[in-house]
Amino acid sequence: MWNHVTHWLTGATLGALRGIWSVTGLRGLPASGAHALVRLAFDQTLENVTGAGAAPALWPAGEKGVDYAHKAVYAAVTGLVSDHLNRPVLVSRAGARSH
Repeated sequence: MWNHVTHWLTGATLGALRGIWSVTGLRGLPASGAHALVRLAFDQTLENVTGAGAAPALWPAGEKGVDYAHKAVYAAVTGLVSDHLNRPVLVSRAGARSH
């Protein structure tokens, strides 16, 4: 049960982060790639701090592949939905014109 709770809470929290990125103009594939890395790092750090998981270097290759693929799919879907629902309204226009 605790595993499901932490997965859903971290997914929601980091999904909100991706929403903030969309609103501030960090959008598209580069933002989704960065989001996948943030999600992966956050999950692995949380598991190591709580003692719930082994260090990723100790994981079997197959488990790493599945975990990385899940994070990539999560980030891609979250990015597509977030970019679609959130207009980039907080994008800075500083420096866009010389005067």
